[in-house]
Amino acid sequence: MSLESGKMERRTLERSSNVVEVLAPAAWPNAQVEAWLDWAGGEPDLPAAIFRFAEELVQAGQRQGLFEGVGARGRFRRELGAALMAGRIALRPVSSPEPIALTEDHDLAERLSRLRAEHRGLNAARQAALAMAACCQGVVDAIHRCQGDPDACADPHRNPSLARAAEAARAAGASDAAILDAIALARAGETRLAVSLPDLADPPQALALVGRQASAPLQRALGLAAWETGRLTVAFDASAEGASAHGAVALMAFGSGDDFDEEAFHRTVGLLATALAAMTDGAPAALGLGGLAEWLAAHGHAYDSESGRAAALSLFEGAGRAARLACPQLVGGLTLFEDPELALMLGGASPAGEPWEGPVTFAETADGQVVRVMSEAALCGLRAVGADLDGARWRLLGHGTLADAPGIDHAALTARGFTEHEIGAVEAALPYCAILSEAFRPEVIGEGFLADVLGAPGEDLHDPRFDALRVMGFSDADIDQAEAYALGSSRLDGPELAPEQRSIFLTADDLGPAPYLAMLAHLAPALARPAQADFTLPWDATPQDVETLLTQAQEVGVPLVRIARAEPAAYQRLDLPPPREAPRSETAHRPQPAPEPAVERVVERVVERERARRKLPDRRKGYIQKASVGGHKVYLHTGEYDEGELGEIFIDMHKEGAAFRSLMNNFAIAVSIGLQYGVPLDEFVEAFVFTRFEPAGPVTGNDSVRSATSILDYVFRELGVSYLGRDDLANADPDELNADGLGRGKADENSLAAGEPQPASRYISKGFSRGAAPDNLVVLSLADHRAARAASAQAADVCPSCGDMAVVRKGASLICETCGARAGRFDDATG
Repeated sequence: MSLESGKMERRTLERSSNVVEVLAPAAWPNAQVEAWLDWAGGEPDLPAAIFRFAEELVQAGQRQGLFEGVGARGRFRRELGAALMAGRIALRPVSSPEPIALTEDHDLAERLSRLRAEHRGLNAARQAALAMAACCQGVVDAIHRCQGDPDACADPHRNPSLARAAEAARAAGASDAAILDAIALARAGETRLAVSLPDLADPPQALALVGRQASAPLQRALGLAAWETGRLTVAFDASAEGASAHGAVALMAFGSGDDFDEEAFHRTVGLLATALAAMTDGAPAALGLGGLAEWLAAHGHAYDSESGRAAALSLFEGAGRAARLACPQLVGGLTLFEDPELALMLGGASPAGEPWEGPVTFAETADGQVVRVMSEAALCGLRAVGADLDGARWRLLGHGTLADAPGIDHAALTARGFTEHEIGAVEAALPYCAILSEAFRPEVIGEGFLADVLGAPGEDLHDPRFDALRVMGFSDADIDQAEAYALGSSRLDGPELAPEQRSIFLTADDLGPAPYLAMLAHLAPALARPAQADFTLPWDATPQDVETLLTQAQEVGVPLVRIARAEPAAYQRLDLPPPREAPRSETAHRPQPAPEPAVERVVERVVERERARRKLPDRRKGYIQKASVGGHKVYLHTGEYDEGELGEIFIDMHKEGAAFRSLMNNFAIAVSIGLQYGVPLDEFVEAFVFTRFEPAGPVTGNDSVRSATSILDYVFRELGVSYLGRDDLANADPDELNADGLGRGKADENSLAAGEPQPASRYISKGFSRGAAPDNLVVLSLADHRAARAASAQAADVCPSCGDMAVVRKGASLICETCGARAGRFDDATG
């Protein structure tokens, strides 16, 4: 892809702190636009900021005598602005690392030890501060989530969630005063406790001047410091001096192969040299060539080959001559250096000269989606060697589907319970996945499907390491084959290339650090400044790996080396064995102190529930309650588990708007899902009783709830009375609608409070039991049982123990034939 500027466009960028509309070249991806936006200090009109910068350099160069006349100044302004807008060059000021002045190896070792201690303290302080801030935020959230009396919500004794949050904050190291401050801020209306860590910012890079010879203990100290901190630059050449500005030219902007415009390239290098001289005003600057490895691959040269190193040396020698010819005043000059920000400004072309990341890169679609594509350098290199482009494209990018994939295809997924819906979701996610398992994440195919159909444990679904493919029983070989077919392998090692051509497309991971060091040593004669080698090792690299790399760099003669480690993956976890009890031999004869009497203070009972959905039986019991709230009919349907626990509700209303009915229906579905995932019913009851909105008023048709302040107030009063025994939620006075108007309820003529036995068919569904409930059963109230104990056994043949009507006279005694209990004496009953 050409880096010519083309047309300008306005685009909207969502940044970490704001959303901004930017005028930028249409060919630039969002990452490149953001890099230039940072360079421009947030100025959204990038063309205006760039040409204003060019004018500032013209004025600075005029003061230094870099231009011979008005024509030269105007030409420089136009060419520099055009080159910056086209993305051919980029430059920015930088700060040099703080050198560590040393006289002896022992002094350096001490300084390096302090550097490591400072790094550990910084990390510990940052993690502790963030953890404590998160816990204090939890205190604020616990208060704002509470509904009710503000005083009660801010009292840990009356708000259990606040009590738990305060205990967590105290465990994280927060003082009681800090917790009380968080409570006071929450009561004052604060919802977010922003945390700033100005004193915990990352310190600047450190520079260790060690000279050409370093003892073994010093090498070990250097390796440990570089491995642990990632901000140590080791200078084996004490004369190496830091740069005050970086600038680079994007090599791929000038074509490749026979189309490489060498004249335009040399002219642009001279333009950048003049701009750096004007920018630094006599201070040293570093001029680099961005994308060396890509340029070599595009010309058909292997990075680790004699022809590749010779082509690179010729390129750098020509660039050095062009820079010196255009601006002899430039201090410093051509070199290799690492600058990630500058590389972003050039569209990913790094001036470090290291091996490339591979023939696959990423591009943005019109709607902002990031997809994998073949890089321009790979396409040019494949054409240069006459390779099969279609075969290479299939191998690198894959087929984008699992329809006919080996190992895992649509048939294999269907056999494991996938429907067209889940397969379609997987296929739609494939273009945006780096590995195959990402297309089978819970957020793609659904947690319910993984738990109910595949049987995945609910607690594993939120683990970043969760792999649905292995849960389904696919082997590593199946996954690798399907991944290569659908997503590609990012390696060109198949029949589309001859064996001698495959070395052209090897990546940094394939080559290792040795070819990079050899390239730096080979280019040293063409560099005006000592080259700096920057290595980013894997996170699991050891201190010994870093020490070995430093030794190799010193032997090759690289003057400056900086080694960092990649960030650990988000799913990185420490795998610890389960705790084991101490051996009995160590504790059997150890005298044990006398146990002190335990004093238990129960603050709150925390019940841990499994977070898996508990399915209701297909044939379930429940009841339907018809009532009218403020003149609006409400039908409440309930569904129960076998043991009688509430598992679902439905709320139907008549003569209401479609939007209101739909909202109530979906609210009932949400409550039902919560009940089936283990949310206690009393939590819903406490949350929704006393809510106030229309319709509200007297309730008719319900023998317990006579008034309600809203539909939700009525529904959860009814559920609380029926399933939780919350008689305090029943009310008798239909005219009192506030929280103080609660009564004990008044039973109607059909209720148990009337003191009359009720037929069992009133409470047991004959249809649900399929006629298994006999018609001669009755349900007695507590008053009936007490009356049965006091009444005559002959007059009331109901057993006071079991309630069955099976009391018969046997001699002088009354005996229940069902339970065998003695119900009294016949003489007592008659006399």
